[in-house]
Amino acid sequence: AAPLLVAALAPGLPDPALAVDCTRLTATCVLSFALVGYCSAALRAHGRFLPPATIYTAYNVGIIGTILLLREPWGVRSAAAGVAVGGVLMVLVQAPSLVRELRSGPVPPPRAAAPRGGQDGRILVLGLIAPVVAFSLCRQSQTLIERFLASPLPAGAISHLNYAQKVAQMPMILSLMLCTVSFPVVARALAAGDEEAARHRVERDLLLAAVVVLVGASTVIAAAPRIVEVLFERGEFGGSDTTATAAVMRVYALGLLGQTMVGALVRCYFSAARPLWYPAVAMGAGLVATGVAGVPGAQQWGA
Repeated sequence: AAPLLVAALAPGLPDPALAVDCTRLTATCVLSFALVGYCSAALRAHGRFLPPATIYTAYNVGIIGTILLLREPWGVRSAAAGVAVGGVLMVLVQAPSLVRELRSGPVPPPRAAAPRGGQDGRILVLGLIAPVVAFSLCRQSQTLIERFLASPLPAGAISHLNYAQKVAQMPMILSLMLCTVSFPVVARALAAGDEEAARHRVERDLLLAAVVVLVGASTVIAAAPRIVEVLFERGEFGGSDTTATAAVMRVYALGLLGQTMVGALVRCYFSAARPLWYPAVAMGAGLVATGVAGVPGAQQWGA
């Protein structure tokens, strides 16, 4: 199905065969990234934060190592293969800690049979998961819409978006890493009915995240050309690419505070023991806004 996906998501690419190959190479990430998320959530719930914190180091090592090994015979396909290898490494760095945690934990006593039938229990679980899945799909689909709108633009537009997004979102990632440590605390407080403790913790996290991301966004806006020049301007990446990428970075930086607040607040909604569709609906509205504003914006201002 890779050719159909590429044709649907990026119809303007001059070389779709290359995109098809890269899509197939990264297809394993559907499984590996799901396992990464499961392992990270389980370890954080047990108060183990170091193994989940190392996953992106392993991810980058996998990408860089694979590129160094395969760049001559495979070219840019080596980067896609590196993503697949990095996904596997992210699972492997967490698996030993998770296995030890599961083996060392106390065995819970037998529980009385629940009054609901098995079918009712499965429906309840699906009802709890569905809002999270819908929210995640809508949030990730924003990137797909951006790339779809950029595919008919001149060569390099998608690369400028990719480079700019990766660099501009670093302040957001740093701020949300601080909030991630609080997620199990908020979940336990809500489960115990202590909404006041959860509120105080969330307010503190929001303030800290806002300070970090605003400082980072200001730095990105002020020094975008220099940052891009130092990181990327070599080889085929020239001065015009630096200018275009820096301009996109500054636009991304304007939305960092909002994206950070979404990432921090959504943890509160999903910590509750009941399905809440408000985050998914809000993200769906944002998805529509991205598409509506992106069509004329891409025609007027490019990437």
